[in-house]
Amino acid sequence: MIEPWKVLSSRIVLEDQWIRVRADNCRRNDGVAIEPYYVLEYPDWICVLPITPRGDVVITKEYRHGIGLVVAGLPSGVVDKDDRCPEATARRELLEETGYTSEQIVPLGSFYANSTNQANMVHYFLALDVQRTGTPALDATEQIDVELVPWDQIRSSLLLRQSHHVACIHLAERHFGMRHD
Repeated sequence: MIEPWKVLSSRIVLEDQWIRVRADNCRRNDGVAIEPYYVLEYPDWICVLPITPRGDVVITKEYRHGIGLVVAGLPSGVVDKDDRCPEATARRELLEETGYTSEQIVPLGSFYANSTNQANMVHYFLALDVQRTGTPALDATEQIDVELVPWDQIRSSLLLRQSHHVACIHLAERHFGMRHD
């Protein structure tokens, strides 16, 4: 029978403002040792699907150093300790990254980012009838272009290549009762 591993010891091998890496020495219930097993301790994340009254999706284009490419995505970010809840983070990130706001933020669900070696969750939101009410206020590490893309183009293409952004699209389709093509 599969059971949770027993953690014999833990140590932090890296910690900064963005990540904490923990090395656990573990033992399975059948006696097999797993030493070390690395756990990435990230804060929770949010991902927002913003849709204008005309049905366009507000997307971001941003360089992603992990893959060395500029890719299209949805407004997303880290739930800061100062944020009172993930929805507050979603509203903040939407405005900061795109200059858009919404009076109608709909929670779509929350799922683990990567349960193999991360404990954080991604909280998904749909922002309806978004309006441009300001200008982006980017962090020093961000360079973001904002574009409007028709909903049908988002659904029928591989424009979004990040898994949690694609999940947000599928969750929104469930919310609208749409079929997947």
